[in-house]
Amino acid sequence: MKKKILTCLISLLGVVIGLSCTPRSSIEEKSVGDFLIISESQTPSSINPLLTSTTFSANLSDIIFDSLVNLDEHFEVKPKLLASWEPSENGLIWNFVLKKGIHFHDGEELNAEDVVFTFEKIQSLPRGSPFNFIFQFIKKISKTGEYKFQIELERPNSSFLQSLDFGILPKHRLEGEDLLTTPFNKHPIGTGPFNIKTWSKKEIALKANPDYFLGRPFLDGIIVNFFLSQEAAWAKLIAGEVDFFFFLTPRNFASLKQVPSFNVFSVPKPYYYLIAFNLENDLFSDKKIRQALNYAVNKKEIIEKVLHGQGEVAQGTIFPGSWAFDPEVDPYEFNPQKAIALLKEAGWEDRDGDYLIEQKGKPFEFSVHVNRGDDLKEKTLLLVQQHLYDIGIKMNITLFDAAQMDFLFKKQFQSFFPEITDRGNPDFSYKHWHSSQMKNGFNVSSYMNPKVDRFLEEGRVSLDSDERRKAYFKYQKEIREDPPGIYLFWTNYLVGIHNRFRGVKISSLGPLSNVREWYVPKQEQKHSVQNE
Repeated sequence: MKKKILTCLISLLGVVIGLSCTPRSSIEEKSVGDFLIISESQTPSSINPLLTSTTFSANLSDIIFDSLVNLDEHFEVKPKLLASWEPSENGLIWNFVLKKGIHFHDGEELNAEDVVFTFEKIQSLPRGSPFNFIFQFIKKISKTGEYKFQIELERPNSSFLQSLDFGILPKHRLEGEDLLTTPFNKHPIGTGPFNIKTWSKKEIALKANPDYFLGRPFLDGIIVNFFLSQEAAWAKLIAGEVDFFFFLTPRNFASLKQVPSFNVFSVPKPYYYLIAFNLENDLFSDKKIRQALNYAVNKKEIIEKVLHGQGEVAQGTIFPGSWAFDPEVDPYEFNPQKAIALLKEAGWEDRDGDYLIEQKGKPFEFSVHVNRGDDLKEKTLLLVQQHLYDIGIKMNITLFDAAQMDFLFKKQFQSFFPEITDRGNPDFSYKHWHSSQMKNGFNVSSYMNPKVDRFLEEGRVSLDSDERRKAYFKYQKEIREDPPGIYLFWTNYLVGIHNRFRGVKISSLGPLSNVREWYVPKQEQKHSVQNE
């Protein structure tokens, strides 16, 4: 019955939305006008480039704020707010010059004080920012002119420039404010192509920045509507009131592919999923156990049943689209018998015939924490739970709310299920898996491996590209053999957009990475400033 209803719904979608589309002309003018209406399920708690807690708020942040540098679709560094940079011969002193005439949304001009201020704010958030790890190698930052500043490094760092792709904050708006509690986080002001117009529980409205230094966006604005369920969002789609599905579920992606007036995109996303262990727990101290758990989980089945084929098995922590990725390092195969053999070598086997393995009379049982409301993760864990039970291990699932993250830093967990970005930058593995990041960084698993430390250090300090690649190849081999958790998969960005929008490119940088170039031919525009 459900399948029949879905088929009818898809047919209706094709008819209703198709009626709103006019034929495309052979030559289209890049017209200014129209609004992009986005469907999203979760209202962000804040939009601040230094506190990006979700991929959605990070994508909105990227079009409200600008960074010093930009990454192209191959993750190569390009200047953005910067006019130029020049390193010293030893690579320790970097002099930067900002472009002139760039203004924040409130009209104030961007200058070097804003850059220094932003760096200082990052430094004040030892664990609150995904960019804090860059201070592991920054010794000093100082203003050297109205549009000039200098950064002195403790030692050379090969990914230093790539690490500067975070938004710059306005000092005049945030000086003296607590970045975690400031009202600015709900009224953000950046230099980007769009700025916040209104923010309510039901929607966020953004308007084009007419004075944007790279040129005004073609679209007049973007409206993000928040729906409690996918069903509500699809009802709006039927009514022709939604243009863009930001993060489709794999099932909805398959359905939207059948709607003729929508284009769908599936693009590799630089986020990997793994079940990370608390290695302070004796249960996971032996790497044979961690290897066994990797062999026990059928990742291909998860990708087929949960992701509907829209993903790739993870062999480690380096994005497959990165220059640093080693294709010769194979993912763990699904091999339950090998898992059982390794567990037996580590002293775990079923001695009493109850189908659970035990050691010294204690069964192998542990819990995994997962954030509440993430359907993909919860479905994944149900399959993992079955795979582990098949080899005699009991895994319990514990749900937590996103606001209750302190238990991670207090190491009050046995395992948890994060999604981790590497942003196309292999140095991001440093902040999660280098032992120096255990106390004040993001290595909440307490993972410690001297070889991994050495290879990550070599990769970040070498200025020779071939030497860097060799170091990261060694790193991938070592962290595969000594895994910090169960490597699962890399996912894809799954998005759908009404085909009246042209110039759309969806890349691994994010669904809105080139939204400034999107346009709608005049004859196909639906919304105006007057009837927004």
